[in-house]
Amino acid sequence: MNWKLLFNPFGIYSEKQLLVAGILITLTGSLLGAVLNISFDGVLDIHQNETDFITSLKENGINVACIFMMLFTVGKLINGKTRAVDILNTSMVARFPMYIGGIITAIPLLTRIGDEIIRHQGDLQHLNISPLDLVLLFAISMLLLTITAYYIVLLVNGFKTSVNAKKWQHFVAFAAALIIAEIISKLLISL
Repeated sequence: MNWKLLFNPFGIYSEKQLLVAGILITLTGSLLGAVLNISFDGVLDIHQNETDFITSLKENGINVACIFMMLFTVGKLINGKTRAVDILNTSMVARFPMYIGGIITAIPLLTRIGDEIIRHQGDLQHLNISPLDLVLLFAISMLLLTITAYYIVLLVNGFKTSVNAKKWQHFVAFAAALIIAEIISKLLISL
């Protein structure tokens, strides 16, 4: 298996191919959000919530824009030759795992357990969750954490390729930019 394709497609494909793929990934993710009632209400967030295609597209557009703005700003500070199209492609293509996470979030088991917890919010002693449900919940949670880690790896690799980042300070700046993008996206989406 070509690991570079899986973890750093930004070094393999042209910017035009990545741009088309990024647009298609964003549109498909937004459609999935609308069909499965998944809200991508932050750069790092996925929740079950009734939504429609326009709202889902708006959320994903804000998420991509926030990642782009922050990573492009940091990228320009690190390397003045950083190209906007490379950071935009990274911002869109790297979100692919989040859309897969959205599909997983729509599993009825999670909805049922969530409803049970909400129903017994003040009285957690009477939760009716089986041990098998807890095991499945744990497994799904680990899978979602892995997907989020993969998303961040794609962002890091795209950023590294676009900016030619090598020093530890560059990656600290990347982490700060990602956190700020999450905060800004939450604020903008909640408006």
